[in-house]
Amino acid sequence: MYRNLSDRFSLLAWRTTPPEISWLMAQAIETPGLISLAAGFVDQESLPNEFAAKYMREMFERNRSGQSALQYGTTQGDLVLRQHLIERLAGEGVFHPAAEIDESHVLIGSGSQQILYLAAEAFLDENDIVLLEAPTYFVVLGVFKTRGARTIGIDTDAYGIVPKKVEEVLLQLKAQAKLGRVKMLYVMSYATNPMGITLAFERRRQLLEILQRFRDDGYPILLLEDAAYRRLCFEQPVMPPIKSFEADNDLVLYTESLSKSLSPGIRLGFGVGPKPIIDKMTDIKGNHDFGSANLSQQFLKRMLISREFDAHTEQLRQIYAQKRDAVLQILRETFPAEVEWLNPAGGFYCWITLPSSFDTGPHGAIFQQALKEKVLYVPGCLCYSADRPESRHSSSMRLAYGMIEVEQLQEGCKRLARALERSLSLTT
Repeated sequence: MYRNLSDRFSLLAWRTTPPEISWLMAQAIETPGLISLAAGFVDQESLPNEFAAKYMREMFERNRSGQSALQYGTTQGDLVLRQHLIERLAGEGVFHPAAEIDESHVLIGSGSQQILYLAAEAFLDENDIVLLEAPTYFVVLGVFKTRGARTIGIDTDAYGIVPKKVEEVLLQLKAQAKLGRVKMLYVMSYATNPMGITLAFERRRQLLEILQRFRDDGYPILLLEDAAYRRLCFEQPVMPPIKSFEADNDLVLYTESLSKSLSPGIRLGFGVGPKPIIDKMTDIKGNHDFGSANLSQQFLKRMLISREFDAHTEQLRQIYAQKRDAVLQILRETFPAEVEWLNPAGGFYCWITLPSSFDTGPHGAIFQQALKEKVLYVPGCLCYSADRPESRHSSSMRLAYGMIEVEQLQEGCKRLARALERSLSLTT
């Protein structure tokens, strides 16, 4: 017998837990004076308020365009917006020249996060397998967990996920008669969250070639390419995405977020991939929301067509590069010699590693000492899938430098340096 309705939750509900970022944000709110180097928010002062006011005013000055923007849109997304996205992406070299891709291959989502969720919902059943980077975007781990999927973390170095390791894992699973359960390889190809690194050029081609060989053997695996930070890479022009090596448009689902390169408040992202996959994800999205906010899409369409979007992203790259340089300088000046870090290639995250004997986890001495110094970071253990030993003991941490101003960034890093010095001295 059951006592209340919560006893009758679905398996999906029981597998769904609060994102770790919610707990970290609560720490920031509950601790007065705390500087959060954890929240991956965008730069506040760069949000395009003037552009938004301009285009909203233009829309609502005419009844027809204003009322149209306030009406329902289509589930797949505004047709003209999708057409413009395909034209833009093709011009940027995102697609192979031989690939036949049009607006029917695009789905507009409520942020790229929804695209990731829809892909998981379309492909993953309980006990299916997803391969991904170690470390990886920790929010997506919750998406795969909710679906009941098993995640396998693949070794990653300063040049991105290691293709040889991907192939080794696939061959091991084949020997165990489990290859048929592998549905997806999730890869961040630019300025990854949490490491801030960009996947090396040759590795992009190698990953696709590996999956193409397994497809030819009867084991097609979706390559879910998360390019959320492609437009925020500091070195321009950026290298082509994995999607650009695929002439047949049959294995890669390419996703981008407009939250990072324009505004998280409009909650828009998109996916481009094989039509059967886009069609099925669109069917599922219809059960979610009938389509993403039409008003946001009308604003985005005007922003993209005017080309002011390009000037805005260029400004963002300069802002985040300045913040990156300020963080690296203060790390060099104040952090203990035993601490190492990667040079972010874009975006707004910095991956820091202590000697392996130290634990940066939320219950460890370093995290508690950081709270005493009133500074917050993302513990590295949260960024690893459960199969990895680093998910239980990690000596790494992620710092975010997107939202807060340079002076506060510098103060936050100084506080963290004091916490590290204190923690290191206590163990030596």
